[in-house]
Amino acid sequence: MSNWKLHTPNGVNDILPDECTIKKNIESTIWSVFSSIGYKETETPTFEYYDCYEGMGGQISQETMFKFFDEHGRILALRPDFTTSIARMASTKASDTSMPQRYLYTGNVFRVEETQGARQREFTQSGIELIGSYSPAADAEVISAAMEAIMAVGIEEFSMEIGQISFFNGLARQAELDEESIEKLRERIDSKDSVGIKSITDKLNIDEEIKNLIIELPYLFGGNEVFKKAYVKGLNETSKLALDNLKRIYDLLCLYGFEKYVSIDLGMLESIDYYTGSIFKCYTHGVGFPICAGGRYDNLMGQFGAPKGAVGAAIGINRLMSVLSGDNTHEISSSLVFAEYNAEGIAYDIAYNLRVNGCLVEMYIGDGSYEDALDYSKGKNISAVMRVYPDGALIIEDFSKHETITTTANEFLGYYDSELMFDEETNCGCTHEHHHDCDCEH
Repeated sequence: MSNWKLHTPNGVNDILPDECTIKKNIESTIWSVFSSIGYKETETPTFEYYDCYEGMGGQISQETMFKFFDEHGRILALRPDFTTSIARMASTKASDTSMPQRYLYTGNVFRVEETQGARQREFTQSGIELIGSYSPAADAEVISAAMEAIMAVGIEEFSMEIGQISFFNGLARQAELDEESIEKLRERIDSKDSVGIKSITDKLNIDEEIKNLIIELPYLFGGNEVFKKAYVKGLNETSKLALDNLKRIYDLLCLYGFEKYVSIDLGMLESIDYYTGSIFKCYTHGVGFPICAGGRYDNLMGQFGAPKGAVGAAIGINRLMSVLSGDNTHEISSSLVFAEYNAEGIAYDIAYNLRVNGCLVEMYIGDGSYEDALDYSKGKNISAVMRVYPDGALIIEDFSKHETITTTANEFLGYYDSELMFDEETNCGCTHEHHHDCDCEH
């Protein structure tokens, strides 16, 4: 029999310190980007009443939710996404707030997924929701903010693919398809099954140009040329307006300077039922799943009693980590302070002064000798070891400069605090390379 207490369940992972450093840096960078654009951080409960998510369908069907009961027998669910929770919050607790509302979040979501490949059952998302605007400028803001965040974490090659769910919905209504046929057609288009699509369209009593447009949907991918192919004769008004909306979003993103990253994909048909307009997914090398996804979900707000235009984006932090796992630029060097017997107070003062000036400093807490502390430093990213004596003498082994400095604690602290040592050119008072807010090399 397996000893289950030694293992984690399928689909969840421990994140060890080195990985966690990368993760927190990614989250912090994304937060900084979104915050600078005007989004305010919010938190929603880790679990909600199941009713909050009931009837979502698609990726957030009841089968994909972790459900349990409270003490009164009511069904609760771990949040499978943030968008629904924020829509509930905005509708019930911020409906009188001036529009638009801009929300920012970071946290874990939970889904019952098959765990092959990159799929996990607990994963972290950072994202934004813009509530209270139906304008295509709102869609463009959210998409451009997501791309800014992706670039800020260091991903330079990616593709943001944008579709429009109401374009397909208009075609489905024009073809007078029932719900079952619509879902079959959606699946055929998503899998690029031209034979399957044609077997459905052959039975339809509609213009040949519309039939051909539906058959070509999986391949309507690219730039401005996609719109020329999609504006066919006899196109219904809903699909025309959807194309107009998508073209405006695309034009704005091009004006913002993102043209080389953006592609139109009219064959993208997201399965989460609450999307009503633009939808988008971002891909990069090395990951078979989107690193970012989102779209417009106007109808969702109405389900909570406050109909409003809304659009959002979610970035998968764990997927970004898998892309950036080979990047060691996040590693920050630190100093190690070793105190001889009865020098602990002086050593702590030195460490404290360095820390308040932005440096990373460890105290050696082992029972070994100074040589043991040096051995310990070799297995860490430590740039200097500081040996402190009870009379205040101080020896600094600076590995980055390959030199040994002999001084006293008083001289060192005075040297560190001296205005003369403040480098006006770098705005840095740090005396070592391990200052984590600067790139100085003194």
